[in-house]
Amino acid sequence: MARREFLQLAKKYNPEKSKINGYLISEKLDGSRCFWDGGVSRGVATVDVPWASLVNPKTGQRKPKIKPVATGLWSRYGNPIMAPDWFLDTLPPTFLDGELWAGRGKFQLCRSIVAGDQPDPRFDQIQYALYGSPSIDRVFMSGEIKNSNFHCHLDLDRVREWIGDSKVDPILTRPGSSFNDELDLLDELLDHDVSDNAFILRQTRLPDNEQEAHEFVEDFLSEVLDDGGEGVVIRDSDALYTPKRVNTLLKYKPFDDAEGTVCGFTSGRKTDKGSKHLGKIGALILDFNGKRLELSGLTDIEREFLTPEMCVHASEFPGEDMPSSFQGKHFKLGQQVTFKFRELSDDGIPKEARYWRKRGVE
Repeated sequence: MARREFLQLAKKYNPEKSKINGYLISEKLDGSRCFWDGGVSRGVATVDVPWASLVNPKTGQRKPKIKPVATGLWSRYGNPIMAPDWFLDTLPPTFLDGELWAGRGKFQLCRSIVAGDQPDPRFDQIQYALYGSPSIDRVFMSGEIKNSNFHCHLDLDRVREWIGDSKVDPILTRPGSSFNDELDLLDELLDHDVSDNAFILRQTRLPDNEQEAHEFVEDFLSEVLDDGGEGVVIRDSDALYTPKRVNTLLKYKPFDDAEGTVCGFTSGRKTDKGSKHLGKIGALILDFNGKRLELSGLTDIEREFLTPEMCVHASEFPGEDMPSSFQGKHFKLGQQVTFKFRELSDDGIPKEARYWRKRGVE
């Protein structure tokens, strides 16, 4: 069975190799990826939905914790997003691909609201930024989803039959619809302007001249960064939605990001500016692709060890690796975190790596 992802994912933009003339460009939002199934699964037991994430990919066994009832909103890893009814009631009966977003620089707030087991009363701070409306034959094409967070076999005929048996008859784009066609459908269903709950993400067409297109991207990126954004997305408006990582959808950020696993801590040391970090965490020690990476960029609060005894030990052995039993108040051994970096060195070590945020499985 062919390999696929649950949703369409972007590759990285390369200014020297990517051919992007005539493509569309938009801001890359720092939120939580979200698919709306038109409401066909709303109120249905999660275990009965053919695309729900039910199996632990590491063990192959049924996951011990599954949100019992679907809402129609799904994360990129096939988990129900528990939005309140008033939010769901405003969404149109059609497939939507987009991002739940709380605003620039508010990723952690967004995650805390949308990742819960119950609808969060703060959902009025969330908007649904819409990328498109993929057709059923594209978003649910037959194949195997198999990654570290999601394992599922999808069969298009089964999904069609299952949706046909539901009480909702979604409005769908025609098979073979391009991204332009998806946007046309969204235009019919939603206004261009930001509404209370959902809006169509603004797309700008790049020049037809290749050189001018690349220059436009750099200028557009600069404006986004100046406004507090994190990057841009570039896409081929004539391309068909494909649930894989594709080169017709490109992301571009000044810094890349990656994940590592916390496997230890170093202790802070006295510096020429004083002993501010003495007795605290100096850096997180990460396992990054089998390599050791010391990660800086923590706040004073994030540098705190779990107990006073650990703090005393750290102050007595500044700049050294702490015993394997040590934990932080905010970081635990085995926890995955995300960091930003400039580029990889020749031996695969991220340069200028700084802590960004804890990783939350969606």
